Parts: sequence; structure tokens; C-alpha cells
Amino acid sequence: MVKPFISIVVIAYNRREFIKDAIKSIINSVAIEDNYELVVVKNFKDEYVDYLVRKLSGKSILADIASIGAKVALGIRIASGDVITFLEDDDMYTSERLRIIEKTFEANPSLIYYHNNVLTIDELGKLVCDRLVEESNIFENVIAGTREDKLRAFKRYGWSLGLRLSSMAVRKDFAMKWANIIRAFPDLVDVLIFMLALAEEGSIIHDPRRLTYYRISGTSASSVRAVRDPAIRFTKAVKNAARHALARHMLVTLANRIGLRGYVGYDEATIIGGIYSGWGKYLAKSMINLMDDVTITHLASFIFGLAYLLSPYLAKRLIYLYYTRAFGIWGSGH
Repeated sequence: MVKPFISIVVIAYNRREFIKDAIKSIINSVAIEDNYELVVVKNFKDEYVDYLVRKLSGKSILADIASIGAKVALGIRIASGDVITFLEDDDMYTSERLRIIEKTFEANPSLIYYHNNVLTIDELGKLVCDRLVEESNIFENVIAGTREDKLRAFKRYGWSLGLRLSSMAVRKDFAMKWANIIRAFPDLVDVLIFMLALAEEGSIIHDPRRLTYYRISGTSASSVRAVRDPAIRFTKAVKNAARHALARHMLVTLANRIGLRGYVGYDEATIIGGIYSGWGKYLAKSMINLMDDVTITHLASFIFGLAYLLSPYLAKRLIYLYYTRAFGIWGSGH
């Protein structure tokens, strides 16, 4: 068998309802040939899904792993292609995406990171317009080769160039170098990979074409907007914020170590996650290093974490005041 050029890593955990559509979108994208490889990392067996994987001569890895980073890292290690692209179980590719990725990486030997815009779909697969998603689509070609050019692009477009795993493709050598770091992150893996690409030698490209279908649903791992039940929506939001809090602190710490201090900071999800998950002691301790990189938002995070140690009620009152704009002046620190 000829070594594949592109490995497609599909990750899934518990959700079965959309993964067959994700894999079918791959089947509709490419012929069954040696230039592509499918790797599926999931924690369940499904007769039809496993049949689709076999049809593409793919690898189906059964792993009871909840962490997004751990699943992605496992897929990276198993993949044998020169380029790796990702697909979350509820998203899909447009029919031309894989061919475009192949041509783009072949034409740019120094390319380590590729990103494209998305189309938003609902639970039924129908196109919908989501304001938050649309605001993160960047409708310009972005090509940056040097570290300085990449940081200038980041300053202009922010994290929009690093959102959604299903919109990303990376060079295998680059991904393998950072696989152990990726494995440690429970959340924010898309942002992490983008940040690592900014620090690493090699160019990045953002393609303004909409080549990925991004699904918003009640079972989405990251979004709570489509959850209809208020109690379930709140519980899920708190769990997401808690997971985000840990990942965000790890992201800030890593940014300091790889020379991107000042570009990555804390946000309100870190604050709320730390407080509502009862991590006040951990959060306060972790903020001690903020003296290396003090901003108003860092200081706010420390105050909230310390307040929780003294009084959880006081901490929650501070959050209330924060969101009623009593601390509105801090908003510029995000």
C-alpha cells in the first residue's frame, strides 16, 4: 500500500446520531484510493459506522476517552499521512474540501497549518444562519510565513483563524512534535493547535471558502445554544465553563513558555468555570504567577478566585456585578 498523503482523523464520544453523516461526507469527497486514510477514534461500537470505516479501508480505534485533546493526540499518533485533517462527529465536509487541502499542501511545502470557513447546519442538516459563527468566518485569504507575519495576522483576526477542529489541517511532523501537549488538553484543542502553529516554523493559510459544515445541536460538545431545557442548558454551560477554565490556564501557561506571552490571556469563562466548579483554591493558586504578566483581566481572575476562598456567596455576587457592568471598565481587558 502506498503511504497516504492525507489522514482524516474523526473523533467521537458517546454520540452516535451524526457520525455516519460525517463519514459519508468523506466517502462523497474522495474515491477509495491510497492517497487518503481514515482513522476513527470513538468509545462505542456501531455496526453501520464500522462497516463504513471498513469500506474506506480505515482504522477504527475503540478508546473510552472523554478528553478532546487525548482523542486528537491518539489519532495523530496512529495516522500515517503526511497531512492530518480532523472531523468532529457532528460536522461534515463539503465534497471538494479534501481535494483542496491536498492541492494546497502540495503547492506549499512550508505549510504547517490550514484553516477554512464554515457553513452552519442544524440537527436536521439544514443550512442556518448563526450570528456568532458568521462573525468568526474571515472572508479574506490569509497567508503568513514568518513568525512576525503570523503574529500580525493574529492581531488582526484573533482566534477566528483557530476555531473549529473540523476546519483544520496540519502537517504530520508538526502535529507529532506537539502530540504530548495536545493530549493534556481537555478542551480548546483547536485554539491550542493554532497557537502552536503561530510559534512553530512554517507558514499558515486561511482559506475563505466554506468547506466545512459546522453543526449546532443540543448534543454539541461546545455549544449550549441549541439546548432547549433551561436546567439542562445551565448545567451543561457550567460543565463547559469548568473544562474551559482548566484548558485556558494551561493555554496561558504554555503561551508564556513558547514566547507568546501577552497574546493569550484569561477570560470570563475561566473565572466562572473556576468559581462554579468549586475550584476557588486551585484558581487562586494558579493566578499567583500573574505577576509575570499582569493585566486587568488577570487581576480580576485572581480577585474572583481569592473571593471564593473567603466566601462563595461573595464571589457569585462579584460575578453578578461584573455582568451588570459595575466592572464594565474591565471589559477592555478581554
